[in-house]
Amino acid sequence: MILLFVVFVFLVSVFIGVPLVWAILLTSILPIIVFDLGYPLQALYLNFIGGVEPNHFLAIPLFIVAGELMSRGGVGERIIEFARNAFGFMAGGLGMVVVGASMIFGGISGSAIADSAAIGSVMIKNMAKQGYARPFAAGLVAAAGTIGIIIPPSIPMLIYGFVGNVSVAELFLAGMVPGLLFGLFFMAVCYWVGKSTGCDPGGRTVSRAELWRSFVQTAPALFMPILILGGIFSGWVTPTEAAALAVVYGLIVTMGVYRDFRIRDLPALMVDAFVISATVMVVIGATTVLGWLITLEQMPQILVAFVQDFSSSPWVFLLLVNIVLLILGLVLDPVPAILLTAPLFLPTAQTFGVDPVHLGVIMTCNVAVGLFTPPVGATLYVASRISGDGVLSIARAMAPLYIMAIAALMLVTYVPAISMTMVHLFR
Repeated sequence: MILLFVVFVFLVSVFIGVPLVWAILLTSILPIIVFDLGYPLQALYLNFIGGVEPNHFLAIPLFIVAGELMSRGGVGERIIEFARNAFGFMAGGLGMVVVGASMIFGGISGSAIADSAAIGSVMIKNMAKQGYARPFAAGLVAAAGTIGIIIPPSIPMLIYGFVGNVSVAELFLAGMVPGLLFGLFFMAVCYWVGKSTGCDPGGRTVSRAELWRSFVQTAPALFMPILILGGIFSGWVTPTEAAALAVVYGLIVTMGVYRDFRIRDLPALMVDAFVISATVMVVIGATTVLGWLITLEQMPQILVAFVQDFSSSPWVFLLLVNIVLLILGLVLDPVPAILLTAPLFLPTAQTFGVDPVHLGVIMTCNVAVGLFTPPVGATLYVASRISGDGVLSIARAMAPLYIMAIAALMLVTYVPAISMTMVHLFR
């Protein structure tokens, strides 16, 4: 009964427009009052403060700063040029450039919004000139940008790892192949659109020398994910230290190598990064309060019993996870969606024998789909602002991309080897 009440209060609060943090806190307070649970309200404050105190959360603002550094310099243009040389010769090649560049940029910034903004500002206009429908071009940018939170480094995965005490290194490893799978499925849509409409039959094949030259220009930026992941996997640095290393390396690349970011630009960048980080940390504090209530009231055990009433199969549980997260993705950004559901799903997953790393990848893929799904999809609104097209017209043009995204999500969910093979190789 309390679990249903919590879900009802939260959904109603969100849909009537209560700010997210207040909706979460309201969802935590009302059950204590309505059901007379007897918990002191002072405990809410203590859990809020305690939720943001752990030192490992320093990795979040550091990765945000590193992503901002790489997205504000000329890294995006160099990545697009490299992707154009690699994919532009195929049918639908310009669309594939968007997907390929998004995958590469996502491995550097870890931010879907930064990815969509950097790639979309250049490529939506170019795709429209090539003959693509402008809403489809915007939709492709919105969808491909979300690969940035599946391919490591990924802030949602980082938060899931911290909240669930799951290895961040293994989560990053597990996200690599699913990210590539989403990218390949989106590229297939681009090939079909370019071929069927005749708008993009493919350009000229570049020489190996041109391809190598564009790779060399992009290589300093491409080394960042190698530095981060290599440092974490080797045990040389912790995720937090890797985030600090990423900031230092980002400064070296943008200011020393490419020279397209100046020291006087740093204060504005730091303010923007601080605002983003503060928003994330306040949400973490609020969801820690709700997580405390969820644990005390044994809601994971209630959920297990609820699912087992239908079936004892992990397939049914994973289907429930997908349904819940896809619905939450309609109204929530990835970070709060993961923070709210991880305390419920993790204990339940262990009961059904689902690996916590596999669950983390499934949850990340779900919230990635939510990022380009109306009415709240963040990358959808970024692409809409850049292109000037309405959100609904973009969403209609994205129908094939939605279908392929759900197909990829189902494969990741029900074929654990897609995400876990890399993990098992390094365990």
